[in-house]
Amino acid sequence: MTPNSRSGTAPGQIIESRGLLSGFADAALRGLAPLAVGALGLAASITPAQAVPSYARQTGFACSMCHTSIPELTAFGRNFKLNGYVQKADGAPALPVTALVIGGFTHTAKAQDAPPLAYSTKTNDITSIDQVSLLYAGRITGNMGAFVQVTYDPNAHSWAWDNMDIRYADTGKLFGQDATYGFSLNNNPTVQDLWATSPAWGYPAFDSAVGPQSGPVGTLLQGTLGQEVLGLTGYSMFGNGLYTEFGGYTGLPDHTAAALGVPNASGSFKVQGIAPYARIAYSKDLSKKSTLMVGAMAMVANLTPWDTSAGTGKDHYVDFGIDSQYDYSGKNFGLMFKARDIMEWQTTSGAAPISGASNASNTLNALDLSVTYYKPTWAVIGAFSNVSGSKDAGLYSGSSATNSPNSQSVSLEVNYSPWMDGGPKFDPMGNMKIGAKYTHFLSLGGGTTNFDGAGHNASDNDYLFLYTVFAF
Repeated sequence: MTPNSRSGTAPGQIIESRGLLSGFADAALRGLAPLAVGALGLAASITPAQAVPSYARQTGFACSMCHTSIPELTAFGRNFKLNGYVQKADGAPALPVTALVIGGFTHTAKAQDAPPLAYSTKTNDITSIDQVSLLYAGRITGNMGAFVQVTYDPNAHSWAWDNMDIRYADTGKLFGQDATYGFSLNNNPTVQDLWATSPAWGYPAFDSAVGPQSGPVGTLLQGTLGQEVLGLTGYSMFGNGLYTEFGGYTGLPDHTAAALGVPNASGSFKVQGIAPYARIAYSKDLSKKSTLMVGAMAMVANLTPWDTSAGTGKDHYVDFGIDSQYDYSGKNFGLMFKARDIMEWQTTSGAAPISGASNASNTLNALDLSVTYYKPTWAVIGAFSNVSGSKDAGLYSGSSATNSPNSQSVSLEVNYSPWMDGGPKFDPMGNMKIGAKYTHFLSLGGGTTNFDGAGHNASDNDYLFLYTVFAF
C-alpha cells in the first residue's frame, strides 16, 4: 500500500512507518527484495501501482507517456485517469491484469526495541519482502475502467483488498462548457486524485514497511481511512482547467471489513453515517513548458469505535487542505514542486474515554513540501515534513514526554527506472524501479533528545531505505 493506505490507527495517534504502505503504488512486492539486494545491491520496495504494465499493454504506450517520476503523472497520464482508464489500442489484451512485488532493505540509526517482523529476530539491517499484489488495471467495458488491487502481506500471511478506484467517465457539456465528467467508486479518500500532491500520491509514495519504530502523526485525510471505507464521488474537468469533485464515504460493516481483510478493525475507528468529501483544483499552462495547479480538499467525518461494545460516543473530525503543484519540462529533464498543508480540527468529547483523548478538542496541522528533478529514467527528490498540533496527554503520552505530536523531518531520495521506455524482451511492457531514500528526523514527539521519556532521541529513528519494485 502507500503511505497512506491501511494504517489501522485511530486518528490522532502516532502512525508507525512499519504499517502497510498505502496508495496505488502499494502494489507490493516484498518477495523479490532479496533478489534485488543480491543482484543489484539495492534491496527494497517501492513503485506506484499506477505505473502498471497492464495500462501500457492496453494503450500501447511506454510508461514514460503517463509518468514523469513514478507515480507522478504527466498531462497525458492525468487525462487517461480522468477518462476512466479506458483508452485502448488495437490488439490489446482482453484482460488487463498485473502483478507487483515490492521488497526492501532498511537500516535505522539505532536498532529498534523489538523485531518488526514476526518471522525474524532482527532489529536492524532488515531485508524484507513487503507486499505482493495482483491488480485489475484497465478498461472494463465502454466508458468504465478500474484500478483494483488485492495484496498479500508475507509478514502477516494474509490477503486483503487494497486500493480501489472504479470509474465511469464521459464527455459533453456541463453548465454550457465542454467538460469531462464521471464517477469514482473507491476505498481510500484521494486515491482517485489526479495530482501528486494528494495524500495517496504525495511523497513518499512508498516507504519502509519495517521501520523506523516511531513516526509522525497523521491526519484523517493522510490514509487513516484507507481500505476501511467505501465512497462514491462525482467529478468534472472543465475545458478551462477547473476540476471539481464531491461525494461521500461510509464505514464498512464489521463482517464486511473482516471478510476483506481490513487489519486491526477491532482496534480502530470507523466512519459513522456519511462523511462528505470535496475537491477543487485549477490547472493552467503558464507556458509551453510549465503548468501550475492550485487546489483544496476537505472532509468531515464522525468516527465511532469498531468495537461498539466499548462505547457509543462519536468523535468529530474536519480536515481542510490546500495544495499546489508546479511542473516544468525542459530539454530532456523536468522539475516538479509540490506543496500541501492539511489542517484538522478534532472534537473528541464523544469518544474520548475510548480513544484516550484528554482534551475535548484538538488541532493538527501537516505540512509537506517536495521538489523532484527528473530525467527520462532517474530522479532526485528532496522533501520536508512538519507536523504540529495540540498537546494531549491521552493521545500522546506514550510517545511524547511533553504530550506533543510535533515533528519535523527531511528526506533525500535517488531512484532509477530503467524500463520507462520499454522493458526486457520477456516482458516489453514490464516495469522496474530501484532507489535509495534517507530520512532524518529533526524532532519527534515535540523534542529532539529523549523525546518519549524512554531514552529515545529523534535521530535514533533516522533510516536508510533501499528498494526495488517489479511490475509485470
